[in-house]
Amino acid sequence: MLVDVAWRRLHDDIVSGRLAPDMRLRVSKLREIYGIGASPLREALSRLAADGFVHSIERRGFVVAPVSLAELRDLTNMRKLLEREALILSLQEGSDEWESQVTAAFYRLTKAQERFDPEDPETLQYWEEINREFHETLVSACTSPWTLQLRRTVYSFAERYRRICQTATTISRDVHEEHKQIKDAALARNITKLCALIDEHLERTYLKVVASGRL
Repeated sequence: MLVDVAWRRLHDDIVSGRLAPDMRLRVSKLREIYGIGASPLREALSRLAADGFVHSIERRGFVVAPVSLAELRDLTNMRKLLEREALILSLQEGSDEWESQVTAAFYRLTKAQERFDPEDPETLQYWEEINREFHETLVSACTSPWTLQLRRTVYSFAERYRRICQTATTISRDVHEEHKQIKDAALARNITKLCALIDEHLERTYLKVVASGRL
């Protein structure tokens, strides 16, 4: 359906920052950008407003939801809770096949990291997709659909903030080494260590956004 296509393209452009926070979303302009009719676009914008990525302002139409450090702090705290819960359940239920999938996802992330260039939108987008795949693979054996659904929602909101500071160099970090330690702890079924590593991983992202000065 065109509504689903419009929703996906708008959602991805908001998360990536191509549609900036607080940007006015004029349907006439969006028709030119996406080549999609006004009705599907309006319905997609209404869905995004219900999701929280867009705000509907009476008599003014739609704007991209703003960003703030307060929201990022809240999102980071919520991500820690949901990631820990999903990982605990995933480690408890993960099979040998799950271990193979985690290993393969980390390998793909390693190759993506080798090609990563924050100044190149194409490799940046590819790394984001593989990074998301790695983290989703880690929790893929989780048996709680609600935990996974809430986790995916919070992940998308948090991704907006990570993309804002993707090229910032204020804080140096070895993200690939962080991912390797997370992978190793998951395969060792070391829940205590894995939860601590995930907390540190997410907190470093929060601190990098703060240090970037872009909010």
